[in-house]
Amino acid sequence: MNNGKPSRRWRSVVGWNVLLLSLGAALIFIDWEAWFHLREPFTEKRLPTRFEPGAGVLNEPGAEVRWTNNAEFWVAQRANRWGFLDREPPTPEQTARTCRIAFIGDSFVEATQVPVVDKFHVRLEELAARALPQLNIAAAAFGRAGTGQINQLPFYDKYARELRPKLVVLVF
Repeated sequence: MNNGKPSRRWRSVVGWNVLLLSLGAALIFIDWEAWFHLREPFTEKRLPTRFEPGAGVLNEPGAEVRWTNNAEFWVAQRANRWGFLDREPPTPEQTARTCRIAFIGDSFVEATQVPVVDKFHVRLEELAARALPQLNIAAAAFGRAGTGQINQLPFYDKYARELRPKLVVLVF
C-alpha cells in the first residue's frame, strides 16, 4: 500500500476474486434451475373450464388439467367427456351386472391433487374386488371444488342419473 491506497496488484486480485465469485454463483443458479426443470414436469397450474348450462362451471371435456403446489405434487390428468376428473364413464349396458355407486361432492371428490388411479372411489373398487368380488362394484366421481350440495344436485340430474347408480353417496 502506498499512502493508504491499495496497490494496483491488490485491486487486480480483488477484481478477479469478485468476478470468479459472481460466475460461480451464476453457475450454481443455472445448475439449480436446470435440475428443477428436469425434475419437475411443469411449474404452472392449468385448469381449462367451461360453463355448462344447468351444471355450472366444469372442466373442459378431454382437456388436460395440471395442478401443483411446486413442492409436493405435480398431477396432470384428463377430464372425462362430462368434464369431471375421473375415468370415462361406462354405459349402463357395460355395467348392467354391477353395483354402481355415484360419489357426488366438492374438492374431496374432484381431488385435483390426486391422479385418477389413486382417488378414493377407484381404490374402493380395487378393495371391494379383493374382499367382496361378488358385489362387482363400479364407482364414478362427480365433483367440483367450491360447490355446495345445492350446486351438486345437477351433477346427479344431468350426469350420474344416466349411469343408473344403485347407491349415491354425497360427500361433504
